[in-house]
Amino acid sequence: MNKQSLHVPSVYIVILNYNNPGDTIACVEEAEKINYRNFKVVIVDNKSTDNSEALIKERFPHHTFIQTGANLGYAGGNNIGMKFAKTQGADYICVLNNDVITHPDFLKILLDYLENNPNVGVVGPRVCEYDEPTIVQSTGAMIDFHTGRVNILNNGVHEDTLKAQIIPCDYVGGACLLFNSKILEEVGYLPEDYFLFYEETEWCLNIKNKGLEVICYCDARVVHKGSASINQISGLSEYFMYRNVVIFMKRNAKVNQRLVFYTYSILYAFYRGLFKKEGMKFFNYFYHGLTEKNKYDKKLN
Repeated sequence: MNKQSLHVPSVYIVILNYNNPGDTIACVEEAEKINYRNFKVVIVDNKSTDNSEALIKERFPHHTFIQTGANLGYAGGNNIGMKFAKTQGADYICVLNNDVITHPDFLKILLDYLENNPNVGVVGPRVCEYDEPTIVQSTGAMIDFHTGRVNILNNGVHEDTLKAQIIPCDYVGGACLLFNSKILEEVGYLPEDYFLFYEETEWCLNIKNKGLEVICYCDARVVHKGSASINQISGLSEYFMYRNVVIFMKRNAKVNQRLVFYTYSILYAFYRGLFKKEGMKFFNYFYHGLTEKNKYDKKLN
């Protein structure tokens, strides 16, 4: 047996926290049960304003803890962890939301798939609902480049109908994704312009543009709660969802697709403005997307 055959690829699991130590601790505790012998956990904190840092450090002194010193958003915080993993010589990196509960076998299943399919740039598991663990939340998604709408694949179906399926998609959700660290040299890190939502969408699209596949491998499984951190500021989720789809389409859609999308968005904003309470704010979302402004800059730092 040669030395190469003895090599067990190293995996660094990056978990981002912001004012949510309970979910983060639960996530790390489950991650520690993973059936794979060469992985490390890196916990990144986006300058939480509660007692997250003290609680997490006390509970997990044996794991790497990184304080970013600012609220850098999903991409910025995870990029800090990924850059650290690269400096440590990680073969693979797993980005894992702190509100995800992992199955012990998920990592080995995804890793074996990547090892045997070098044409795949990034792979994710089937993601199930936390409150109904047999019901699928997502197996990746497809993008309509005329409306900006995202079609989440297999949302609401029973997980037994999907086992062993290999599903090509436009992107796998940022709740859990695994990739060879070398991919960062080809496509770079997660785009940090979005702050929240659409960063992994664009990143996966960049991978596909390099001729590599984006895959949901349904034999692997996690459950996802849905982020509590997002809802701590009123209107945050809605603002970034609508603003960021404009940024995404401006940067990634073709000219004819953008024209259709802009028309669709303006008509939608008019509709909301005429018939819905506070509907005029959708014009503001559209404007901030076009100009890439962020009204929450001061609140989030």
